[in-house]
Amino acid sequence: MRVFVFTWDRYNTLTTPQLLADEGIEHTVLVHTTSKAQRFAAAGRVDTSCIHVTGVPKGLAYARNAALDLMDTGEWAVWLVDDLQSVTELESYDEHALSGMLPITQENQAQWRPTFKCQVPLRQFMHRCLDAATYADHLGANLVGFAGFDNVLFRAKRWKLNTLADGRAWVVRKTHLRFDENVQMVDDVCWTAQNILEFGAVLVDQWVLPKCKRYTAGAFGSIEERLEQKRKEVSYLVATYPQVCAVKAKPGWPWGTHVVIRRTAA
Repeated sequence: MRVFVFTWDRYNTLTTPQLLADEGIEHTVLVHTTSKAQRFAAAGRVDTSCIHVTGVPKGLAYARNAALDLMDTGEWAVWLVDDLQSVTELESYDEHALSGMLPITQENQAQWRPTFKCQVPLRQFMHRCLDAATYADHLGANLVGFAGFDNVLFRAKRWKLNTLADGRAWVVRKTHLRFDENVQMVDDVCWTAQNILEFGAVLVDQWVLPKCKRYTAGAFGSIEERLEQKRKEVSYLVATYPQVCAVKAKPGWPWGTHVVIRRTAA
């Protein structure tokens, strides 16, 4: 399964390529222009043999479509953002996998919380991606995501259907579907919505959590730097995909800048 890393201008701070290289995992780092490729090469944090120049404008949806162009129809691939720090999973994951459900309650959540902190090598994570792709294929799904937060109360069930597939780490199968290029910043919400509407299923493995830095310098920047564009994209999403997208309040974000996948989509 091929691995694609998406980056913009974190020349000296991106982490994902080095983590992959340290474990001998082949990968392709997508950059937008030749000049940016040269800057990444000069910074020394990306092996030049891994760099692929897309020639597309800035924006994740443009880069995602460029990755699809590199894939064969029906092919599965792992897609990662550039600021990955680690991957953790449920301790004794395989022992619990058969039942797929944990007896987590409000009362015992503190006991379960440490069991989700097991850091695993990226090669182990790649095996989880392969397993997830196999199960997704069985369900007719073409998108797999992983946990987007570490609250154990929402992670009792291994597999969750038709919830947000957080864009930090995906397993994607190429189909006829293309990213909506009107949505560059919350592309993961949009791609989840598109997949639900087109195929009826999106799969999320809630026992695996890729940890990233998020909202740091580079790419689209801090929360403050994202507000105007996020507001426009959220408005577009709820107007274009009202069956599965809705505005929701989020601490630290003004109203109208946070969008979610409707729970009724499951």
